[in-house]
Amino acid sequence: MIEINGTAYRLALLDTNMLSEIAKHDEMLPNYWAWAMSTSPAYVPCFSPFSVLELRRQPDVYRRFVERFDTEIPCFMLKGYEELLEAETRTYPDPSRLDPTSLAFSPLGADGNRLAPVFDNPPAIKILEERERAWHSVAEEIIEGIVSLVPNYPPKGATYTTDEVRFFVFLTGLSQIGMRQHAFMKRSLGRGQTLEIDAFPSVKAMTYSVFHRFYDDRGRRSAPPSDTFDLLISAATPYVDAVITEKFQAEVLRKTKLRDGFIDHVEVFRITDFRASPPLG
Repeated sequence: MIEINGTAYRLALLDTNMLSEIAKHDEMLPNYWAWAMSTSPAYVPCFSPFSVLELRRQPDVYRRFVERFDTEIPCFMLKGYEELLEAETRTYPDPSRLDPTSLAFSPLGADGNRLAPVFDNPPAIKILEERERAWHSVAEEIIEGIVSLVPNYPPKGATYTTDEVRFFVFLTGLSQIGMRQHAFMKRSLGRGQTLEIDAFPSVKAMTYSVFHRFYDDRGRRSAPPSDTFDLLISAATPYVDAVITEKFQAEVLRKTKLRDGFIDHVEVFRITDFRASPPLG
């Protein structure tokens, strides 16, 4: 939930595939808006910066995305996974005070408030190109690294227990915080504090996503590089009110809800829910 000029709005995270569907199919946007405006507070769409990097791999789709969101759709770009973790360290131990949004865009605004002038600005294009090359060059390596670690944590029985899953999230989450926010971790340990993993929802969301994608399905020994971007995008899940995603990630989120209550407030929709007609509000 976010407040703009005294009015509350809910945030709906549209994953890369949903953004692509809106860009390619005219019926998707009216169906989205019919759903978004059917409840109070209404849902404002938002997207991850990593979705922008993914869309840039398809120039025609990317151009259509920029055009539609520039002229038709008020929206937010969310903070990336590193920005979210940094904000969580600043608000520790209460992440509820965190604002997950990075940039706001409105088709009714001046150039500085519209999406196209920002994204088509030469310095911004250069930054996007550099980040696109950097992330796509390591995406496959990241997935291979995750898959290689799966045999190191087998279930004690036929399947993982809830305690085993939560221990995995706790241990892996602390490891990620230590690597990515080393100074914060060092200060906390120096004060004799025990870090609360629940104060880092973005880390938990990514870690649960890793677990249910690779450990839950131990026969899955390979994955497309796009899985890296799905993991990065999932970091924002706890900070939105709804997620519209493809079938596999929707199932990952469903499984996560069964294990942990930190995303119970998040409604999960599949892209197919919007194809023929808007889902019920």
